[in-house]
Amino acid sequence: MTNKECYDSLLEKYVAIRKDAIKSPNLPIQIAISEALKLQENALQDKDQLITTDLDATLIDDLAPRAYACKHAQIMWEKVFKAKSDAEDLWREKAPKAYDLRDTLLHYCRYVYRNDKDLKDRIDRIADGSGHDDLVMDLANLANLGKENPEPLTANSIDLTLFDQAETMSNECGDLLAKVHGARTASDADAKEMRDRAYTYLKQAVDAVRAAGRFVFWRNEKRIDLYGSEYFRELRENSRKEKEEELEA
Repeated sequence: MTNKECYDSLLEKYVAIRKDAIKSPNLPIQIAISEALKLQENALQDKDQLITTDLDATLIDDLAPRAYACKHAQIMWEKVFKAKSDAEDLWREKAPKAYDLRDTLLHYCRYVYRNDKDLKDRIDRIADGSGHDDLVMDLANLANLGKENPEPLTANSIDLTLFDQAETMSNECGDLLAKVHGARTASDADAKEMRDRAYTYLKQAVDAVRAAGRFVFWRNEKRIDLYGSEYFRELRENSRKEKEEELEA
């Protein structure tokens, strides 16, 4: 089965996991997946010994599908994360230009409409407020104001296409903000939670197989190492070496 097919087949299992039982990865997810697949290879070799314990033998065969499904969940989460990052990068690039255009048009409008009380009041309302969402509305309102009252602008040699730009930029900024807000809320949370649920389900099988392996091979130093995490073993070894170096210094 493909990664997605494995994911789809386990979806009901993921949903059934209690909220308080969900685990977030405490190691790089690709390493967790790789270690699960290596664990399966070793456990299949030792299957006859492992099934002498109360280990559910199907967990050994289930390690690969759970790992592939977790990989798909991670890919989906990375897509959402990248979409958020891309939208935020574009927003950081576009926002200064949008604010500058808003300020420029406010400056022009305050001058050319200074003798029209109704338009002055309208400009004051547009200028009131702050924040990115307010910026989007300001650009749209300024675009409408200029298009509805072009004569004073023309009389002061102001480029009317700036108001077309304001309308376009308002739409673009609105779309970008929607993507940024959306990525930070529902999509972000849902994708991450499903990745964590997939990881939790994989970890349940990994922990059970490892526990059985450590029980069976407790006097076999070479074999028991196969039922631990290489990643955390290396972390512990590096930490031990650092402490020894500190003592020697």
